[in-house]
Amino acid sequence: MNLLIVDDHLTNLKLLRAQLEFEGHVVFEAHDGVDALALLERQRVDAVISDILMPQMDGYSLCYEIRKRARLRDLHIIIYSSAYTSPGDEKLALEMGADKYLKKPASVQTIITALHEVIAQPHAAPQPDALREVEVLKKYNEQLVSKLKEKNAELEQSLAALQRAHDHIVELNTDLEHRVKERTAGLAARNKELTEALAEVKQLRGILPICSYCKKIRDDKDYWQSVEGYISHHTGSQFSHGICPECYEKHVQPELDKLKGERGHNE
Repeated sequence: MNLLIVDDHLTNLKLLRAQLEFEGHVVFEAHDGVDALALLERQRVDAVISDILMPQMDGYSLCYEIRKRARLRDLHIIIYSSAYTSPGDEKLALEMGADKYLKKPASVQTIITALHEVIAQPHAAPQPDALREVEVLKKYNEQLVSKLKEKNAELEQSLAALQRAHDHIVELNTDLEHRVKERTAGLAARNKELTEALAEVKQLRGILPICSYCKKIRDDKDYWQSVEGYISHHTGSQFSHGICPECYEKHVQPELDKLKGERGHNE
């Protein structure tokens, strides 16, 4: 069979085309009702499989336009939709001229079976007569308005969700910036401390002014302090005092000998 598939979603078109061509059918494509009518003017097909919700001309209007045209009115039409799925949607599709209504997604076997069923019918679905045409179009308009309201509500919910996500991202970003600033300030303070410590270490490694008599060291503020005090202040080191062997022999031992002599004399 020569088949025309109508859908504004390219992924849906490619998938359905691949499935139908695998079954041996010749497939033509259109992206909405306007494209479909233009193609039907130059290409003969055995059936049309159309989505409903499309730009320019939807599936309902496509059914209506096909049934109005003498050359096309006997063409078999299957409506295949995921957006219009209520019993009222199906009823309206049939009233607008569709032969069959399928809900997406359907298996390829279901689609092929539906094609054979509509092709086997002696006549395609008739166009609504003049007395019912106004009522059918009224239902179509009501259905369209209802679906647009439903889609608008879904969009509003999606926008609200996006806004909440955006606000959450802004909040996270603000918190991250605050943490980065705190961390940067902490690193800057630590870097300053390290710089000062390095400068002090360099000063310790340089030439230190020291008193020849008391051995006190003069700092950069012209303050004299003991060696222990200077090093402790600049490095944080603590001192533990002891006596080296040389000083013991030179200073301590004579004092001990002197004390022993005085004690022996007193006795």
